[in-house]
Amino acid sequence: MKALLADGLNLVRRIYAARAATQQPNQSNSGELMDAVIAASVASLQRALRQHRPSHCLVVLDSDGRNWRHELHPNYKSKRPPMPPPLRRGLEQFAQAVNALALKCFSLSGYEADDVIATTAVKIAQRNGQALILSTDRNYCQLLSPHIAVFDHFGQRYLDRDLIMQRFQVQPWQLPDLLALAGDSSASIPGVQSIGVRTAAKLLARHGSLEKLLTATTLPHKINAKLQRGKQDARLAKTLFTLKTDLSLGLNLSQLRCSHADAAANAAARQP
Repeated sequence: MKALLADGLNLVRRIYAARAATQQPNQSNSGELMDAVIAASVASLQRALRQHRPSHCLVVLDSDGRNWRHELHPNYKSKRPPMPPPLRRGLEQFAQAVNALALKCFSLSGYEADDVIATTAVKIAQRNGQALILSTDRNYCQLLSPHIAVFDHFGQRYLDRDLIMQRFQVQPWQLPDLLALAGDSSASIPGVQSIGVRTAAKLLARHGSLEKLLTATTLPHKINAKLQRGKQDARLAKTLFTLKTDLSLGLNLSQLRCSHADAAANAAARQP
């Protein structure tokens, strides 16, 4: 079994941003823009199906409103600009277009697409299947394993261990610990004050994990003082950055099997 797990908003939003950036100032018809965006998004998804030839596919969108991360941290993503109204309205159109391909488009109230995809990927891995996550979001890389991969459809590259090591100097599974220490301003999660990504990576290379670091007895005084002042924020941040893998989704793998419409596309792709 090979499942393609597509981060739907990541896909549509990237295409929307590219199309909106090239729109002329006097082109104000948001309906036409979204029609073009949805068509391009669906075509992009179909290309991914032909390229990766999965036996199963799930397209996931974020649920509307606040989620469990907002409950723990009310400022979560508070500085991000709101989603453009045409894009927000167009997501339902995108979901309908996905369903028209006989593919499953899904969201779970109170949770982000990241958590739904992480839970599905882990369940597939536990069955010795292969899960391929389609997204440019590197936070998914904390899930990397022999059974779980992440593919950047726009850059046409795998977000693998070597890429994470080169970019962050940590192992993929250490990403939540790294971000817990350094924080992420784009998500309005502070981390530990005055500890940046490079310092965090060096500390994790020596101590392995956030918890081991917080209980270490051989740290320089200044570093230890920063960690002790910020340990509650760091632990909260790690919880926020760690993807949920144990959600009850109410999905059956048979619901995710690629239909005859995609079987035809896969058959065509296999032709010499």
